[in-house]
Amino acid sequence: MGLLTETLADYQKWNFKKHNRNQFCNVGLWGISQHPNFFGNLLLWSGIFVMNAPALIEPYNNHNSGKKRTLLRQLWGARRLFVALLSPLFMWTLFSGQANGTITNSVELANRKYGSDPNYQDYIATVPKIIPNPLLWFFPSTFKTNGPAGGGAGGGPITS
Repeated sequence: MGLLTETLADYQKWNFKKHNRNQFCNVGLWGISQHPNFFGNLLLWSGIFVMNAPALIEPYNNHNSGKKRTLLRQLWGARRLFVALLSPLFMWTLFSGQANGTITNSVELANRKYGSDPNYQDYIATVPKIIPNPLLWFFPSTFKTNGPAGGGAGGGPITS
């Protein structure tokens, strides 16, 4: 699902830019997330983590050791799981930093290029940075967000 999302997002943006060179892309997956390709990549690596999680936890063999199972022993048995969790967390940190402009100047560049366009300002204010809001497809005026709070998913619906 993650690879499909990432590939589809890249294809949609490539196809859009081919026909609309000086416009920002807000069609397809780009209409529900400012960075659906980042989301697809996160889905991919999180899925790999979840699929491998059972193999990363050492089984506790109660018969051979004679030692009581303590919380510390359980955590030690899951140490590979915790190390593997660093991969999706690291990816989230990188993508969130890039989407917010703390790692790169991509936000500044986009604002310089499209900032005078009121549609772009509305897009930035309403579409979540990374985690998509599919309800934007069905109810675009109802599910507007309060801006880029939380580093990725938008601030939630506006109720007033």
